[in-house]
Amino acid sequence: MMYRLLVVDDEMIIADGLYEVLSNLPQLELDVYKAYSGDEAVRLFDRTRFDIVLTDIRMPGLSGLELLDKIRERWPSCRVIFLTGHNEFSYIYSAFQYEGVSYLLKTEGYEKVIQMVEQAAMDIETELKAEALLQKAQEQLDATRELLQKDYVKGILNEQLGVQEIHQKQFDELAIPLRADRPVLIMLGRVNSFAGGLSYATKSRQLYRIRLIASQYLSARVSFVDVVNESMDPVWLIQPLQESSKAESWERAITFMKGNLELIQSACRESLGEVLSFVLDDSPVMWKDAAERFSTLNMLMNYRIGQGCGMLLLDKQMIEKQLQPPGEEQRGKPLLRYAKPAVLADQLEHGQQAEFRAILLDCAAALAGIDSMHHVPAQELYYSIGLVFLSYMNRWNLVETAATRIGLHKLMQPGEHESWQQAFDYLLHVGDMLFNLQSQEEERRARDVITVIQKHVQDHLHDPDEISLVRLAELVFFNPSYLSRLFKQVTGTNLSEYISACRMTRAKRLLENPDVKIQDVAELVGYGTATNFTRSFRKATHMTPQEYRATIFNR
Repeated sequence: MMYRLLVVDDEMIIADGLYEVLSNLPQLELDVYKAYSGDEAVRLFDRTRFDIVLTDIRMPGLSGLELLDKIRERWPSCRVIFLTGHNEFSYIYSAFQYEGVSYLLKTEGYEKVIQMVEQAAMDIETELKAEALLQKAQEQLDATRELLQKDYVKGILNEQLGVQEIHQKQFDELAIPLRADRPVLIMLGRVNSFAGGLSYATKSRQLYRIRLIASQYLSARVSFVDVVNESMDPVWLIQPLQESSKAESWERAITFMKGNLELIQSACRESLGEVLSFVLDDSPVMWKDAAERFSTLNMLMNYRIGQGCGMLLLDKQMIEKQLQPPGEEQRGKPLLRYAKPAVLADQLEHGQQAEFRAILLDCAAALAGIDSMHHVPAQELYYSIGLVFLSYMNRWNLVETAATRIGLHKLMQPGEHESWQQAFDYLLHVGDMLFNLQSQEEERRARDVITVIQKHVQDHLHDPDEISLVRLAELVFFNPSYLSRLFKQVTGTNLSEYISACRMTRAKRLLENPDVKIQDVAELVGYGTATNFTRSFRKATHMTPQEYRATIFNR
């Protein structure tokens, strides 16, 4: 392969000498150029790509370091070799360890120069090899997949994903080593020292080490995926290695987990100085119910017995009995789970009205058999939804607007309603009102943007650069394609058609003045020349500007 090389030095004798030497290297195919200043080099960079640049670091005008910035802007993969003097070498070497940049003393001679150019060529060749590119792409893909995997699993645990989004194809794409058609065992951990205000970086390092230790003990007998939740608690989702989903395989897996958790705790205490608490579910759960079960495990972890340090809970039935209200029909299923406050907040923010209403209707159905307005779980459910509304209204300055429409005093007062059915009819009304306000506000913003665009077009018809799509998009900080679609959506007319119509309207008005020449009209409406103006005018009106002017004065 031939490499394009540029020599830059303000001392002509040095630039010419290097040019001659490097132009005659039999072992390398080099297309060699020379420049006597940084500015001259930049002009060459603007014309073509260079693979290697050999440049003096001290030059009048644009210095070598300033030239490096120009190179990085235009050709980021270009290799740069600096020629330096004795008095600056140590500073440059320590301060500018850029990737793809080398340094050479001017006193080291041509042999060293040739050696460094050969090395630069070899480095470029290595990067160009398909294996290296594929490996780098694969590494990036693996890193991205791991992030997506963690987000996906957390979405399941936080009930942010619908049942239809939990399937094997998605597991395979994200390299999740579990089966979507089999139940899963959940384990929650907590690092007790994290309550002491450690830095985020320190916590992250310790969590990584803890997960490595756990993997060493667990991977022999179970498949699992581990994530870290928002509270920086490690979570493991586990299945037996065997393909069978029979009860005995789960029994063996749970026994294996119980036997190894104490070992994991001991290993983390000895090697990391960390005390871990664990809550291990006592039975597997189907994926669609994983979020509910995970919520129960969180309650178990927060319940604590004694000081909670090094706690190891292996059976949730004890706490469920203590937390279960007498005669509670929704055993193991708190009413609050129907509300999914985080999901509701997200749907309200993103205008997903149908999905939002569906959840509220589910909540209302869950309360259908409850007569008392003093039922505490039902009140918690109501308050959680009311808080979603209140937070949204406060964030978007809608409190005063909403107060006159919905009777705001009822929002956080379930006792203001005669029944839970009436209470949720009210919440549905509030939700519909907020979505309507949201829609009206979106329309208002769109109209305001289009008004700005239309005024700018009217004021700058004479300047084609000012009414280009790119320039108009810059004015309102939009992507040009989106502005084009928005303009058509709001006005029913393409932006280009609107500009043409404005030009024609302005041109007709100018043509009514006999003192304004056709060429002047062409310039005032942005066509530049009379020829271009006449062509466009005839296309729009089926007559030339002169003919149009004649019809005006012959009336």
